[in-house]
Amino acid sequence: MIALPLASLTVPIEWVIGLGFILFAIGLLGVACRRNILIMLLSVEIMLNAANLVLVGFSRLHGDLSGQVFVFFSMTVAAAEVAVGLAIVIAVYRLRRSANVDDASDLREADYGDVPELKLEGEPKHHHDDDHGHDDHDHGDAEPDPAPEPAATGGA
Repeated sequence: MIALPLASLTVPIEWVIGLGFILFAIGLLGVACRRNILIMLLSVEIMLNAANLVLVGFSRLHGDLSGQVFVFFSMTVAAAEVAVGLAIVIAVYRLRRSANVDDASDLREADYGDVPELKLEGEPKHHHDDDHGHDDHDHGDAEPDPAPEPAATGGA
């Protein structure tokens, strides 16, 4: 048996596209048919990896590294998405004791009416009155001068 070097192995682009299509279809079925949040997150990851596979295949076909660089950034974003998604799943599970999507749909925001106008605390400072950064106006935040002590009377 003769060992073939890995560089001589070639996979037709049709097979890569077919595998990517099959993986994407499995992920789409997982998102559409399952009600478990974890299974849905895994299905989204399968769909993302299917797209990454096709990008790497076309990148290899054209001899350009830009598709592989794009996949690198896509995987970085996917890792952050998984971290945030799992944090949300854990929070929902602790609140509802279930990983069902229907239980998480109750978490929408309630309508509390109009948002009140925000008012800043403290007094506004007028910068046009400044003299080289020094404010001569008393805004009440400095301590008052102490009252002078009565003069001692000379005596005994």
